[in-house]
Amino acid sequence: MTYRQINGVEFSNGKFRVKKNEKPRIANCKQCGKEFEKPYKYSLQQWYRSKFCSMTCFYDSKRIKDGMNCGERHRRKKGVTKMHTPEWLEKIRARTTEAMKRPEVNAKLRKPRRSMSLEARIHHSNMLAGKLPKNMMFGANNDIGMFKNIQRGEYDNSKGTMYFRSKWEANYALYLDFLVKQGEIKDWEYEADVIMFEEIKLGTRSYRPDFKVFNHNGSFEYHEVKGYMDSKSKTKLKRMAKYYPEIRLLLIDSACYRDIQKKLGKALHFY
Repeated sequence: MTYRQINGVEFSNGKFRVKKNEKPRIANCKQCGKEFEKPYKYSLQQWYRSKFCSMTCFYDSKRIKDGMNCGERHRRKKGVTKMHTPEWLEKIRARTTEAMKRPEVNAKLRKPRRSMSLEARIHHSNMLAGKLPKNMMFGANNDIGMFKNIQRGEYDNSKGTMYFRSKWEANYALYLDFLVKQGEIKDWEYEADVIMFEEIKLGTRSYRPDFKVFNHNGSFEYHEVKGYMDSKSKTKLKRMAKYYPEIRLLLIDSACYRDIQKKLGKALHFY
């Protein structure tokens, strides 16, 4: 049988000729330059194709070539623009402008939409009663929501690690811990109760105060931390005063919070 020798290894018809007590040959990876072993059990085809130390280096070499990845080469070949680039946005704007000039599209957009019936609105309101808005149900690392700068997340206090919907609320919890140590209040809870406005059938029908504060005489009161007062928050406070005048509600607005932060922020290690 005829054998031919390649780099010290004898092959015959694509098969290897095993030699006893042979050590694998060492080669350098074409992608990362790392040394790796080529076993003698490789066939002739495997010997030629084995140029990389791992599959990662193999795919990296195919993905990156001449400073351009395969996806970009494919897009340029097909004439496709990469998404979310300035060129792509300009193309989308041009197509949208062109589509808006078409009479059938313009007529469809100008067609009046049917509003929800009263029964559907009441049903929708009943389903959302007592629930928080969707923009307040996301974590700190998620930027979805109306208010993206209030730094929701988990903060530490005397009760352990708790999830707060803003950094102001977490700092106010530290202030309440200080009041407990000073003996001014007995205890506090975060979002303990949901108050329903039973007389209201549509719109804002429930309210969840931020903090429930317990006094030493057995009474309690609610504290609401509100840096920005939107229309919905104003409606909640007005309906609380109207339908539950016997419940004491203390509003911690921006001025009150800044005053606490200025006097005790460093001492209490505000976040």
